Amino acid sequence: MAGIGNAARHGVLIKGGEHLEKIGRIQTLVLDKTGTLTVGQPELVGLWALDGNEEELLRLAGAVEKLSEHPLAKPVAAAAAQKGQLPQVSSFKVLAGRGVVGVVKGQRMTVGTPRLMVEEGIKIPIPVLKRLDQEEARGRTAVLVAKDTDIIGALFLADRPRPEAYQLVDQLKQSGIRTVIMLTGDNTGTAEAIAGELGLDEFYAEMLPEDKVNIIKKLRQRGQVVGMVGDGINDAPALATADVGIAMGAAGTDVALETADLVLMADRLDKLPYAISVSRATLGNIKQNVVFAVLVVLVLLIGV
Repeated sequence: MAGIGNAARHGVLIKGGEHLEKIGRIQTLVLDKTGTLTVGQPELVGLWALDGNEEELLRLAGAVEKLSEHPLAKPVAAAAAQKGQLPQVSSFKVLAGRGVVGVVKGQRMTVGTPRLMVEEGIKIPIPVLKRLDQEEARGRTAVLVAKDTDIIGALFLADRPRPEAYQLVDQLKQSGIRTVIMLTGDNTGTAEAIAGELGLDEFYAEMLPEDKVNIIKKLRQRGQVVGMVGDGINDAPALATADVGIAMGAAGTDVALETADLVLMADRLDKLPYAISVSRATLGNIKQNVVFAVLVVLVLLIGV
């Protein structure tokens, strides 16, 4: 199909004519935050150790995070590695969308979201909660660190929005998208700051992979045609649930790329409004061709 070939030349891979048609019918577009709306390269911008020993906090957290593939884990592990040899970790486990746990020097380390701490029965002191609120209001993501059952500190990370994300909502609205929604595993404060900065219509924070799927299902049950944009393993179930799954090509995981119906090969969000416009133009041409064919048949029948 000409539309698919034209899109491919502009860095948009569409996996078949059926998907090309669906793209043009999208009413609600849902986007993951980290690696999709943002560049996906979080930076460690702050440390807070309750006992004042920030270097030890970073070493313990980094020892566990080095075994994780989550984007937020990489800057922590890299910063910790600069402090020297990291201790060994045993009984390592990833808790999807929440954090990681592992045993370091005979003590259980839990590194992750406040939600994870609650699930693990770890009490978060009020001064820590207040500090988290302050950092979240600045658009930072807080990662708590606990040793056994005690919070010992927090790590603060920040991820920049993609440059093209600032114009994305206006471009999507011009392409006919009614609602633009962000889903993220981040806390509400950080999500609100990013959503406000980018002018998004709605956002949902502290999302686990299954929560993202449920949001997509609810939107579809309301009769909306839903597109989902993501890049990670955690996004794959939501990509498969949406009417159209859209993956970021260069930054996307193999699972996300395999699941998606459309792939933005250059990782540029501004290609998305283009793809939608191509789809709608193609649908318009198809309708015109059908009408023309019917008119020709009618003329021939009348002539007979």
